[in-house]
Amino acid sequence: MEAVKERDLSIDVLRCLGILLIILAHCGAPTLLDELRNFDVILLVILSGIVSVKSYNRSKSGFKYIKKRLIRLIVPTYIFLTILFIIDRFLAPYSKDLDLSWETIFSTYTLTSGIGYVWIIRVYILCAISVLFLMNIKRFKKTTIFVLFLIYEVLFYTIGNANGFLEYGIYYLIPYGFLCTYIGMELANWDNKKLIKIMLIFLLIFAIMFACFYIAKNQFVKISDYKYPARLYYLSYGIGISLLLYYLINRKNIFNIKERLNNKLILFIGQHTMWIYLWHILYLNVFAFVKFDVKWYEKYVFLVVMAILTTYIQSKIVQKLHVKNKNVKFIFDS
Repeated sequence: MEAVKERDLSIDVLRCLGILLIILAHCGAPTLLDELRNFDVILLVILSGIVSVKSYNRSKSGFKYIKKRLIRLIVPTYIFLTILFIIDRFLAPYSKDLDLSWETIFSTYTLTSGIGYVWIIRVYILCAISVLFLMNIKRFKKTTIFVLFLIYEVLFYTIGNANGFLEYGIYYLIPYGFLCTYIGMELANWDNKKLIKIMLIFLLIFAIMFACFYIAKNQFVKISDYKYPARLYYLSYGIGISLLLYYLINRKNIFNIKERLNNKLILFIGQHTMWIYLWHILYLNVFAFVKFDVKWYEKYVFLVVMAILTTYIQSKIVQKLHVKNKNVKFIFDS
């Protein structure tokens, strides 16, 4: 969700795939398809980690980097949420499904629970914080991350979910920030051999856990059951598939995927994932209000088309107004 000056086409292609799959998660797709797409958030976090190195180095200081990231993440989100809640306030009398209690509104703005779709913004904020740490520890980086993840797993299995900073902070900071972001930051330093080796390790971990769960419970255990917060079963699948896709598209470029998908629509989606994600939330509320009787794939097409179209119109308005303020352009047209 971060714009970069020197764009990598493969990053935009993968971002496009990631955001389209995240929208699919909110459409009630069949269970198998819904489970297979459970690498989308991890993929986007890893991609964010890739570009964070260049962004951090351009910023020349940790303070400037974190300031830029917070503006990029929080300001658009708050602008969108304000628009959403104003619209919902007018629609609320006509729908029992729109929860506009002050508790819901407050927890949405704090990115904890609320309407439920903004938790990913909190993840990105925590990942930005982790970049400050990861960029400044030169030694024992792998060991430190392994220990942190071990502590996280122990904490969860001994304490479990607990309201507050532990649940909304630590439980997301360590797996997404210190693990997935770190992998993204290190990808440029890995040759194909190392990339494939690490990818296979994570996929093997997933396969072993999948088999153990099936034997123990005599049924398939959903990956999504280990997503909130992210634990090893979910993480091993997400990281393994994300690295596989990165290898196939960025390194191997199988079937010339990068060149075949080098079109304006794919690039637009890849470069505007933040606003496409936000606007799709508005159109999800349309379904809560109107009660459309549609198939899951019809709902999906509607959400994707409307979110992209709204983002495109917004982008064109910014261009037509000849906005010169870099911060305004940065917030509304990226």
